[in-house]
Amino acid sequence: MPPAENLLEQKLEELERRFTESAQEIKELRKLLPKAAQREIAEIKDEWHGVHYKWWIFTLAGALFMFCLSYALYTKLGWVADQRALPIGNDWLLRRLPLVNTLPILSWGWFGLHIYAAGAAVAYHPRRIPFLIFLLTVYMVVRTAFVFLSPIGAPADMVDMRLHDAIFSRILGTWTFMNEFVFSGHTAIPFLFFLFFKTPGLKRLMLAGSIVMAVGVLLSRNHYTVDVIAAFFTSYSVYALSRAGYKRLLEPLFRTTSV
Repeated sequence: MPPAENLLEQKLEELERRFTESAQEIKELRKLLPKAAQREIAEIKDEWHGVHYKWWIFTLAGALFMFCLSYALYTKLGWVADQRALPIGNDWLLRRLPLVNTLPILSWGWFGLHIYAAGAAVAYHPRRIPFLIFLLTVYMVVRTAFVFLSPIGAPADMVDMRLHDAIFSRILGTWTFMNEFVFSGHTAIPFLFFLFFKTPGLKRLMLAGSIVMAVGVLLSRNHYTVDVIAAFFTSYSVYALSRAGYKRLLEPLFRTTSV
């Protein structure tokens, strides 16, 4: 056989060997996929198996009732706050940042992140759901006080997501208001989820989401710098207060888990 044909034959054999190995690896990966899914389902079942349903439902109902009360307070005082004509603040950092329309991140990205977080909480932390609702209730009360007492209006050149975004424009006056700046909810809620979750992957995702939202609200002028900085410190304080309050008020009724 001529040298050229011999070399071509060797290359074809090598290529055939690689294809055979790749096909075998693909088969092995396909076998692993059902096993991984089964492990995930087993983990979720195990988490829900440990729930004491009678006390879980009772405690969750109480936490949801308090959350509804906090939401009613938020909508009432938020509406009152919107009746005020507040001055524009002078922000050193915002004057030096470029103006960028980050509304898709702040709306679709924000909702997507929290839908994922809520799903993960329900699937993997069912016993801590009452604490999560209690945590969000305390957050709502604290942020309502900040919004009502804030003396500063919208930043200059704000890309107002409550007017130009398809999602937030529909919930203006119910879930969001014109004069709610101190402190940033976009930054605070993902950070609360970061504190709530215990698994490293979820914690990293929520922390990254909080940082991305912080940058997004600054670039679009939807918050002042102090709103973003305060969000991290206030969120941590809200988490610590909620943890202590839950242990004292609700956990005695629901002792199947510890937050």
